[in-house]
Amino acid sequence: MRDLRVHTGTLELQVWEYEYSGSPIIFLHYGGANLMMWQRAVPYFEGKYHLILVDLRDHGKSDKPQAGDEIDQMAADVAGLMSAMQLEKAHLVGSSLGAEVALALAANFPEKVISLVCDGALTSEFGPYSTWQESEAAFREHVKKQLDGMRGRAEKVFPSVEAFLADSRENLEKYNLWNEYMEALQAYDACEVRPGEFVRGWQKQARLNYMSGYFDYRFENYYPRVQCPLLMVTGSENEPAEASATQKMCALARQGKLVIVPGWEHPYGWLLHPEAMCQTVLEFLAGAKKKDD
Repeated sequence: MRDLRVHTGTLELQVWEYEYSGSPIIFLHYGGANLMMWQRAVPYFEGKYHLILVDLRDHGKSDKPQAGDEIDQMAADVAGLMSAMQLEKAHLVGSSLGAEVALALAANFPEKVISLVCDGALTSEFGPYSTWQESEAAFREHVKKQLDGMRGRAEKVFPSVEAFLADSRENLEKYNLWNEYMEALQAYDACEVRPGEFVRGWQKQARLNYMSGYFDYRFENYYPRVQCPLLMVTGSENEPAEASATQKMCALARQGKLVIVPGWEHPYGWLLHPEAMCQTVLEFLAGAKKKDD
């Protein structure tokens, strides 16, 4: 594995690269996570593909401009990374925020994408491809409440990595999300902003920047522009309204396929029980590779 800093033309992204002669796969993490979220998935793909794990801007060890946290800009970051690494094309695997960025990359730079796996970006927050049942006025009030709540919460600051990890563990154990892999992700995420002051990698202003645009993302405007094979993955526990919206969204893509992975916990399943998901993705990639050859 190579630990790299890659300049995209506008900023530097942190990358772990597992070199191999096979096709590249770029893995893009969920919001608030980092490249460590893929540590349990790597063994399924290593030795079969050329693996590239990325910290998105304002995450992990990548540059933190606290600006440009829109999915189109993040997609442009990854496109710049591909050019810098001389990657003509790659498969994309994204989870949650990473799925949104991967979708934007496939829509905006279709020539760069062999195939796309979306564990997320399956529905919009509002409109005919959402699960929102109330009026637009009620939706706008909901958005305002969410953003005002974020603005009103102070950034948590910790005196040490140990204190940072203790807080993370307390919060995540409530939901049975704590294990050695989550602990490693959280430890990697601790960001020292001043001597003896640690915060989460995805800091408050960056989170606000992202969320200010998130509610107005209309993923139905992206899927029709995706030219490559597309796999949308979800769990079997989806409510009927969400399942219907996801199926409608998938139908917009030229080569879309929706697969239910029973028991899947989005997006934490990659750290908890990735086996079924990784096998599903490997089967899809094998088919996508044949189409690209």
